[in-house]
Amino acid sequence: MRLTLYSFLFSLSILLSGQELIDVSGEWNGNSNFLKIDYQITTTIIQKGSQLEGFTINKSMNGKDSSKVVFTGVIDGTTVKLYPQKFEYKTGTACMSNSILEFSETDNQYSLIGKWKGDIRLKTCPPAVGGNLKLYKTRDKEIVTRIENDLSEPVRTLDESDDIGNALINELGNRTYYALIIGINNYPDDQIQELDNPIKDAQGLADVLITNYSFEKENVTLLKNPSREEIINSLDELSIKVTDKDNLLVFYAGHGIWNEQLNQGYWLPSNASINSKSNWLSNSTIRDYVGGIKSKHTLLISDACFSGGILKERAVFENSRAILELYKLPSRKAMTSGTLKTVPDKSVFIEYLLKNLKSNSAPLLSADQLFRNFKIAVINNSPNGQVPQYGPISQAGDEGGDFIFLKRQ
Repeated sequence: MRLTLYSFLFSLSILLSGQELIDVSGEWNGNSNFLKIDYQITTTIIQKGSQLEGFTINKSMNGKDSSKVVFTGVIDGTTVKLYPQKFEYKTGTACMSNSILEFSETDNQYSLIGKWKGDIRLKTCPPAVGGNLKLYKTRDKEIVTRIENDLSEPVRTLDESDDIGNALINELGNRTYYALIIGINNYPDDQIQELDNPIKDAQGLADVLITNYSFEKENVTLLKNPSREEIINSLDELSIKVTDKDNLLVFYAGHGIWNEQLNQGYWLPSNASINSKSNWLSNSTIRDYVGGIKSKHTLLISDACFSGGILKERAVFENSRAILELYKLPSRKAMTSGTLKTVPDKSVFIEYLLKNLKSNSAPLLSADQLFRNFKIAVINNSPNGQVPQYGPISQAGDEGGDFIFLKRQ
């Protein structure tokens, strides 16, 4: 709130004084240093008057540290002040710090040069820690495509000038999309209630992926009422043929159960018995497969009771540049119909998931954007107030990227 008020007051003083506000929007590239280690820095700034927001990607030249930090900031004359808010991802010893930079310009280049320094309020970098920071942007020609003012808006169309978006479409067109889709209605164990809709929901998702997105029919496996062995065999097959350039979507609709004693969630295959865990499929086993299959991006969608137990935390972003950054980094994400509670057989979650996949007109759509498009509709229309979840699967190799759906042309 203090930052917003400061920005407003400063903008008012600029207006009254007639001073022209500098423009620092766009992508800046440069370097920093700490303890004789050099860092490559890419900072994307979205400017709204004197108020700033965006994100910074830091990578150490020795390959040990990397992070993506979301920030807010303000412009004070020619001084740019950036204040970190949260990590989108972090590996190694990266920490959040404030940056105070001075803006200057030459015939061919804009510069932001200054220092970064720790702040005890951030609870990451100690106050005594700091270093130099130099960022540059070409004046005559932008290095990247235009950055939209609102990060929450998806890319609806791409024109010829959107080089990043079009390049990414071409790149994804050369990658293979695999899907394992599981629907279970029937349970021979009399103590497990049979369901009416999972197979229909699974078939509906398979049809949408094949018809609307870049999933070829031969790469989509649809399992109806499978046993635990059949699910494991299908996962084993994927672990052999999926490469680190491919993308994988796994969907499960059926019964789920939570074991309080073991603090563990389970899927119940068709041959599961309520009195024995031998044919249950645990979250930890699913996590091991998700982490072990060498895909570039894996998205797990689970429409089952207690499915939220596999999640770690949430994440956000969108536009051509943001989608590119999300695609660059490996991801292991899960989208679930609820948290640690029961969900109904007639799934509002799958209804709005399919509705949004069908109505989407964006050539590139991240799983996070898809989720944000229908989350509120699920909450508002579910009979028991279920709250769907989205985020990285813990300890499965997620590095902050995201699954990108590629629309058929």
